[in-house]
Amino acid sequence: MVDRIKRDKGVETLRKLLDGKITNEEFISAFPRDKCDPLSAILQAAWMQFSDRRVHKLTGRDSPTPELRALLERCCIFLGTDLEFQWPATKSRITKGLLQLIGLGRPLEAADEEYKSAGDFEVWPFLKKRDYQKAKNLSV
Repeated sequence: MVDRIKRDKGVETLRKLLDGKITNEEFISAFPRDKCDPLSAILQAAWMQFSDRRVHKLTGRDSPTPELRALLERCCIFLGTDLEFQWPATKSRITKGLLQLIGLGRPLEAADEEYKSAGDFEVWPFLKKRDYQKAKNLSV
């Protein structure tokens, strides 16, 4: 179920992060959470794009690469829609790291490939290219 108020707050917060107006810590604190609307997938995707070992903004040497910026821009567009997040649930980064540490990397690689094949991964968090194109055209 889409919570429009939380999604709007998510867009606003992610946009501030991308524009270098808030730090990574401020982003983590301000980004909304909702068990019914998997905003946590967007939060996790954004969180993986910056260092959580120090406080910084996504500016200068910490600016995202063009590919990462495109991902975060797609997240903003997705949050602006009323589309349900349809990707399957994934294991957390910590769980993945621990499993790789104890030698279970190969099954994780297979699970990653299976996850990516659930939709058009190059337009994640959208499941389908046509949904992304439609939302992108409406957001311009």
